[in-house]
Amino acid sequence: MATFTSKKKGSPKRWKGQVWFQGRMAAVKWFGSSKADEKNAIAWEVTTRKELEEAAAAAPEEMIPLASKPQRVTVLEWGTAYLEECQRRNTLATFKEKRDGFRRFIRYLEQTKGLSPDDSVESFDRKKARKYLAWQHDQRGPNCSNKDRKILTTAWKWGAAYLDHFPLDMPDPFLACQRYAEIRVPRYIPPEEDFWKVYEAAPEREKAMLTCFLNLAARKGELLKLTWQDVDFERGTVVLTTRKTRTGTVKRDEMPMNEEVRATMLWLWQYRQGKGNHVFTCPVEPYIGQPYKTAAHVMKRLCAKAKVKPFGFHAIRHLAATILAQEGKSLFAIQHALRHEKQTTTDRYLHSLGAFSEVSDALSVLASRGPANRHTLFPAPSSPLSKKEAFADKKEEKQVGEAKAIVIRRKQGRTSEKLIATGTE
Repeated sequence: MATFTSKKKGSPKRWKGQVWFQGRMAAVKWFGSSKADEKNAIAWEVTTRKELEEAAAAAPEEMIPLASKPQRVTVLEWGTAYLEECQRRNTLATFKEKRDGFRRFIRYLEQTKGLSPDDSVESFDRKKARKYLAWQHDQRGPNCSNKDRKILTTAWKWGAAYLDHFPLDMPDPFLACQRYAEIRVPRYIPPEEDFWKVYEAAPEREKAMLTCFLNLAARKGELLKLTWQDVDFERGTVVLTTRKTRTGTVKRDEMPMNEEVRATMLWLWQYRQGKGNHVFTCPVEPYIGQPYKTAAHVMKRLCAKAKVKPFGFHAIRHLAATILAQEGKSLFAIQHALRHEKQTTTDRYLHSLGAFSEVSDALSVLASRGPANRHTLFPAPSSPLSKKEAFADKKEEKQVGEAKAIVIRRKQGRTSEKLIATGTE
């Protein structure tokens, strides 16, 4: 993958094309700094990789010979190889998140004295990793620092497993650094009445989309990518597709349609727009009939129109989970409605939403323990004293205390006198 970097410390930045092949850097070429040079660098990488693959297929034994001396993997080579693998395996959003994490890391190396992206991976020890994560903490906060730590730790594990000449005997310097205490802001879940206000403010096609979001507890991508091949009216099912799995594998979940979803789907089929096959299409000029790409501004516009606190499509999924929990549905049913792979994920999900109905019922048992009328045994609290009364009470207590002390001293004196008299006899 082409990178925008400098060849030497302090020199102007240019586009650098680089091709990894068979676990090592096979070719490098420098270009200019313009947009056209970026395209040329990317095209050169594609062409060079194709030539290497063709040469390997024709004469695998004549491929690039191994170096006689041990080679060292640089930080830039490690990051490039890992991101190329992520681009093949992960979703676009996941790839962009990892790419941005490495860009911040490379930029830090370029700007820090004594460090460079061309340094070997072995030279980046735990002390340097701790300084980088501390810098991220100071610049962007603890949550972002922990996220970059996770990205780099995952990349380190991948490099140790798949890259030649990667330092296998060296422990992960990022994993050795402790996570920072995070500041978690509770996710906003709209009240159900706010959802219906937004529903009433929406045009017909967006009402249909909101109905499906709530009744299917769907993720945004699952509904925006939904096609008519995924809707089976005879069986009464909808197939939702997602890549939000542990391995990134495409997963297709068949979900039953309730009465609301079935009626909505029939209406959308009867009044479908455009020549495409997507169920949900944009109703706004000049994009009528075209499938949504992100639908980024739909909820913002509808919330402003309904005059409610803004929330997004994913908050509707959380609202659906909250409603199911409040209605007393089982954890098993909620797990399959949300299509979580593990029940523990659903458990954490509901806990984060504040769905504590079972916990509340459990704690109410404690309130019925002990005597039935024990609270009536406590006397009513007395009214607080004024400042003047409190001062008078303290003065009186002091005088009483002094009088008691005098009496005690007098008694002690008489006792000693009796003892002396008894002794002389």
